[in-house]
Amino acid sequence: MKMRIATLSLLVLCLALAASAQIYSEGPIDGNDNAFFVTGPNLPNFLGSVQDISNGFVAATSGAASHLEWGEWSVGAPTSFSYELGSAAFGTDIGSGTVGQTAGNSTLLFTNGFGYGVYDVKVGITSAAMTAGSTYWLSISNATDASNDGTQGWDIPNGGSGGPATCNFRQSGTNFGNCGLGGESFTLSGGTPPPNTPEPSSIMLFGSGILGLAGVLRRKMTR
Repeated sequence: MKMRIATLSLLVLCLALAASAQIYSEGPIDGNDNAFFVTGPNLPNFLGSVQDISNGFVAATSGAASHLEWGEWSVGAPTSFSYELGSAAFGTDIGSGTVGQTAGNSTLLFTNGFGYGVYDVKVGITSAAMTAGSTYWLSISNATDASNDGTQGWDIPNGGSGGPATCNFRQSGTNFGNCGLGGESFTLSGGTPPPNTPEPSSIMLFGSGILGLAGVLRRKMTR
């Protein structure tokens, strides 16, 4: 029985090591402090304009992003949003797209004191490869919800002190530059393993060898 448990634990470890690498994380979702409006096309509510937010970051790991997690404030249940990844604010040279939101990828954490539901959004995205140490920008735009009230927000954890650059805001297509705060809550993951980390195929090969050895020892112990 102990040998079976050890074998299973080793397999889980191998799979965990083979998982995608984290490219960048701006920190956990706060939900209580502040947020920047990301207004959808149905009913813009910020100065009469559709507003988008772009946040600069330095990639910690080289690779292509396959998953995006971010903190969203919403009055109604979120339905969709658009993302842009680029080498400049609101750039799309790394990737872009529109993602539908459901209960399966947008989890309501709680309702804050401002009357907004705070959601943990985890969605699949597509991007070109990024290089560790280089600066990129993630932009969130066209956020919509079931109420069509245009009051989605991008969470700013702990006052928004993170990021290599303060965010930029775009209203009705024009980039007005500095938002005054940085550090919106998001995490990008996927891509290639970080330096000095074995490739997944090597990890699995190593793991299968250990599992094979464990099987031999098990047979000897049961004789």
